[in-house]
Amino acid sequence: MSDLQTHWQYIQVLKENFNNLFSYEMGNDIKLINFPLHHIIVSQIFFLNDSIQNYLFFYLCFSLFIPYLFYLNLFEIFNDIDKKILVLISSLIYILPAFQYSAIWGNSHLTALFFFLIGILFHLKLRKYNYNKTTYILGTIIFLSLAAYTKQFYVFFFFFIFLEFLIKIKFKLFLLISFFTIILSMPGVLFLLDNPILFSGIKQKTTNFTSAILITSSICFFYIIPFLIQYVVNNFKNFKEMFKTIINTKIVIISAIIFLVCLPFFYYEGNIGGGIAYKTLIIILNQKIIFFIFSFLGIYFLLFFTEKNVYSYSLTILILCTFSTGFFIFQKYFEPMFLIIFLLYFDYKKIKRSIKNNNFILLSYFCCYYFITNYIYFFGV
Repeated sequence: MSDLQTHWQYIQVLKENFNNLFSYEMGNDIKLINFPLHHIIVSQIFFLNDSIQNYLFFYLCFSLFIPYLFYLNLFEIFNDIDKKILVLISSLIYILPAFQYSAIWGNSHLTALFFFLIGILFHLKLRKYNYNKTTYILGTIIFLSLAAYTKQFYVFFFFFIFLEFLIKIKFKLFLLISFFTIILSMPGVLFLLDNPILFSGIKQKTTNFTSAILITSSICFFYIIPFLIQYVVNNFKNFKEMFKTIINTKIVIISAIIFLVCLPFFYYEGNIGGGIAYKTLIIILNQKIIFFIFSFLGIYFLLFFTEKNVYSYSLTILILCTFSTGFFIFQKYFEPMFLIIFLLYFDYKKIKRSIKNNNFILLSYFCCYYFITNYIYFFGV
């Protein structure tokens, strides 16, 4: 509720005088520490900025549309899978806790997610046309920029996109697209100079770089588990072949190296954030060893499900490293972003084998997650 009041206050500030965008300093005059595109949009639409009830009602309705966008993206990849399965998978977003509170409280995360999914849809269509549609390149860049201007952590996705563009499109076009992106980024750079807390404010010492990798991998593994179970169940008839596929020596060695480099320096202060695995295994059960096993498996299966090309491996690395500023790492950052990226950008064949049958496992898993988190929230366990 306090977050809602903070967001609504800034919307009213911009409604009264748009020049306040330049005179108010983030973190000082207003408590927000993210780019203000969401607030700019809402403040300029009369129906939304006039009443907080209208604002909340609109965003609740708006949230119902997000899984449909996810479905369109899934259909671009898995158009040979039963549409009912794709509807089920895209609808899982509805029961994710972070999505629910964003829908109820009109959080800017929904606006960012809307832009992010449209940007991805352009990108997937671009791949289908073998990178020959300049309009799709521009659509990708524009909407991903809008996502980053709403929630700045989406910037990490640009590194992946541009590495792919560098490899796949003509170098002259790549230079032009890079120049266009620099122009799009200039308002953000100027706003950042006036609001340095957007950069410096997130530098804390709650954790460190290597510890953040282990925290992030544990959070990602939590979402990977049901897909892994379904992958095993759907390929159980060819158990020996499946086992050889899952136990990959090269991935074991690489994962072990990453894990062993990170392990000696692990620390995470306090019980704020850290993800469900950290809170359950370390804070509640005091089982560090099990948590570290969980983190190792997260690294391993992120690599296991990664497509075998340079830019896909870069995406996995970016996921592991993005939330390593020393600030609290919240599970909400990954909902439903990781689920979207995992299904749309990780190994197509393995994901397809996972979701083609037995999706009651997937549904049961996330329903249990929904009921447990709501029980904890309402009863304060």
